[in-house]
Amino acid sequence: MKSLKQIYQATCLAGLLALGTSSCTDWLTLYPQDRVVEENFWEDKNDLEGVRYGAYRKMAQTVSKFAVWGDLRSDSYSINRADRSPNNDYTEIINGMPDSSMSVFDWGDVYTTINYCNKVLQHGEEVLEKDKQFTTGEWIQMQAEMKALRALNYFYLIRAFKDVPYTTKVVNKDSEVESFPLTNQLAVLDSIINECESVKGKARNRFSRIEDSKGMITNCAIYAMLADMYLWRASLHEGRHGKNGTDIVNGEEVSHDVSVDYNKAIEYADLSLQSLANQNSEESNSAGINRVTDETFNYGLEYCDMIKNDFEGAGQSATPQLEAHTAIFTRGNSRESIFELQYSNSDGISNGIVNSLYGYDENTDLEVNDQALNSLYDGGIAGEKENGGMWDSRIWICCQNKLTTGRAANDESSSGANAYYCMKYHLPSSGIILTMTGTSSNHELKSVTYTSRAYNNWIVYRMTDVMLIKAEALACLGGSAQKSMAKAICNAIHRRSYCCYKESTWVPSEIATTDGKYGNASGTKLKAKNNVEISEDVMRVLNERQIELIGEGKRWFDLVRLAERCSSQKASSDPDDPREVGVKNGKSGMEAVVELILGAGPNASFASTLINRLKNRYGLYCPIYYMEVKASNGAIEQNPVWNKSKYER
Repeated sequence: MKSLKQIYQATCLAGLLALGTSSCTDWLTLYPQDRVVEENFWEDKNDLEGVRYGAYRKMAQTVSKFAVWGDLRSDSYSINRADRSPNNDYTEIINGMPDSSMSVFDWGDVYTTINYCNKVLQHGEEVLEKDKQFTTGEWIQMQAEMKALRALNYFYLIRAFKDVPYTTKVVNKDSEVESFPLTNQLAVLDSIINECESVKGKARNRFSRIEDSKGMITNCAIYAMLADMYLWRASLHEGRHGKNGTDIVNGEEVSHDVSVDYNKAIEYADLSLQSLANQNSEESNSAGINRVTDETFNYGLEYCDMIKNDFEGAGQSATPQLEAHTAIFTRGNSRESIFELQYSNSDGISNGIVNSLYGYDENTDLEVNDQALNSLYDGGIAGEKENGGMWDSRIWICCQNKLTTGRAANDESSSGANAYYCMKYHLPSSGIILTMTGTSSNHELKSVTYTSRAYNNWIVYRMTDVMLIKAEALACLGGSAQKSMAKAICNAIHRRSYCCYKESTWVPSEIATTDGKYGNASGTKLKAKNNVEISEDVMRVLNERQIELIGEGKRWFDLVRLAERCSSQKASSDPDDPREVGVKNGKSGMEAVVELILGAGPNASFASTLINRLKNRYGLYCPIYYMEVKASNGAIEQNPVWNKSKYER
């Protein structure tokens, strides 16, 4: 494996040559591979675009790590007992024992993407001078795109690792290679927020092809990123000093009123949703764009026209169709998509993670933890109450029961698996989305043969994700109007997936703002043994995010953000942070999330052990790959909770 230092060295030349453009190929035939002569490469717009597309291509190849970093340690999954060749690293990670020797924590590919962005940004001005067909307007749009893409990759890194090396410097020759030290998480977050602020509104609103509008950074995506980043920054600051206070960031005092950031998250979520609505409207009125026309419905929320599932007559039909799921995940690039990484057979890039993590039976790493999802609904997944999971069509595809027998629940020696699996990215071979058995109270899937979807796009942001970012910020502000709107957002998202064929009176109102029932289990206020509390309004949003976004690499990041935010409630009882002067180490927030949320899932039997392993907020983040620490000559320090790899014990 390459260290960060080696990654920057390699992408000086070899990375550019691997992009497959004609310019790169010609250059390779003219110059030795071990010489960096990029001054002969950056001649016209095509050279810039080759590296620009290479950045997206490299990011698409990194999705398997994004999914593991953002989801695997959460309460949504357990290891698939039927898997005949289990990934033992995943077992250790789920059990709270990640190790710095695990290659899944090698962040090299992310920094390769970042360096591609840096290269485009460094050479854009000189290409603008040389290529008279390349306009200033085009460069401004490309510059905004690359700065935002770079920021997004850093955002993944700080959510996964906390403190990371941060640089916007391009390394063009071996003599410029250096070791980059760790930068404080909040300092990196401030930098990428400022960068996105500087380019907001300057990218493309859309491209001429739908695949590009969804597969490349647009203004809509930048607004979504800003909403997410501000929500994170508010949570991090609140966890350190409450609603108002002063943080020490890189040795300097930074005053913060977290309500400002929560309101910024709401503002940019609205801008993203409005921009998406405008994008869809423009595409509908543009000649030459062929999009499947999906019926939409608005549940009383501005700029939130969601694809409608047609459940009319579902009580009599054995084959209710999930139009929204089909559009969003099967066809891809839907009208609800904001940014999704593209995969295709013609490009030779497959999204293997959807097959290795999710699916039926053997050779799939994960089962869905139905125990955790049961807690989302009154009466559990099978409950018949209005809020019961049996009426939520997302459960049919995201927590699908493998209807086989022959094995006791805990018998790991048999291949027959009476377990739940996430089929979100897979397609029934019959072409029917799902087939139901029974009437009235019996409501479960027949056993269906599924085919893999190796070229499914990976969604980074979509409409309901941004709606729920807004809802969480509203819930955190805590005013009565804000809590009411957060509840309405949850209700609308759940209502889209609510299929009740028993009685029409059980169906919640289609006007989210006037209906008191929002679909999932009532957000119950939770209180941990250490007296840290999670409000019912925040829990409502987190419940909805868990079922709506399961399998999309979000849940663990959501729990980390929650633990960080809760830490301020009992910070005085926490020890000092080992790195941040004047800050407590977040132990109380971590303990509350483990006890109240992870403790209700597969880790319930050893919650206290898990608390001892995680220790404090640093345990919520990944260990740094040991080769990075080794190659940095002391510039990179290991995460203090995971300070020894198995090779050093």
